Amino acid sequence: MTAEPDLGPESGLVARLAASRSGRFAVQLLRWGIPAALLFIIGRRLTELGWREIWIARPANPGFYLLLVLQFFLQPFGDYLVYRNLWGAANTPPMAVILRKRLLNTFMLDYSGEAFFFLWAKGRLKLPPGMLVHGIKDSNLLSGGAGLVMVYLMLLALLGVGGLNIPATLNTHSWLYGLAGTLPLILCAALVLGHRKLTVLSLGQMATTFGIHFGRATLVLAVEFGLWQLSGALPSAVASLQFVALRLVVTRLPLVPNKDLIFVGAGIAAAGITNVSVTPVATVLVILAAADLILAATVATFAWLLDRKSL
Repeated sequence: MTAEPDLGPESGLVARLAASRSGRFAVQLLRWGIPAALLFIIGRRLTELGWREIWIARPANPGFYLLLVLQFFLQPFGDYLVYRNLWGAANTPPMAVILRKRLLNTFMLDYSGEAFFFLWAKGRLKLPPGMLVHGIKDSNLLSGGAGLVMVYLMLLALLGVGGLNIPATLNTHSWLYGLAGTLPLILCAALVLGHRKLTVLSLGQMATTFGIHFGRATLVLAVEFGLWQLSGALPSAVASLQFVALRLVVTRLPLVPNKDLIFVGAGIAAAGITNVSVTPVATVLVILAAADLILAATVATFAWLLDRKSL
């Protein structure tokens, strides 16, 4: 057999950037510069709307806030099930570690949490390096494929209810959008067809992993739809579906930091374009972004303190 390639996070782009002074500066610029610019732009728009009006427009239904907490835990619980299936019950990472991984992915660049997770698993779990690398790498690849399938289904649903208008400008570069919209599925297909050469995972493990990611994506979208419906910020179920689809598309953007802030800006712009009352929508968008950050920081910190106390 040929030797397995070194696919660990430490050999990736972030590690190579961190090896040089200019690379470290570029990483810091991405980490802090882009969020600062987004916060300035969004803060200015919210100030124009009026902070008092935003406070008054907050959702009154308590079910909205219960769904916020439920939504936060769906992703880490899905990861827990994925790695329990791939690595067995004896090597299942504790939820505290999975929450820390989510915290890093939330506050820093995409996949920075995966790098931390790989290094933690490498030092703590009694598994071959190949199983660790392929488990993390292929789980993310299959997650991307499942998310893209969900994008297609959401677009079909919006077309079915008349809630999707395809801009004419898409026809100009349709091949480019088609490539971007099929690449994750192409990679998933290559992984399945060439699995003996590309991964140590079995077809059954890949199918189960894909199913868990797809099931989690379905639950997340259902909860987000419920959030918009309970918020009272949108006039119809079709409008709620449109904003759920918008967030789904934003979360599919690769290697983009602070997607929640991008979604806030895109959502405010979308509300203005579709003639929806902007202030209630902006209020919900801010609550969604703030809740994710606050819950990620609070839960992960609490889990870390418990972990330290048990040492």
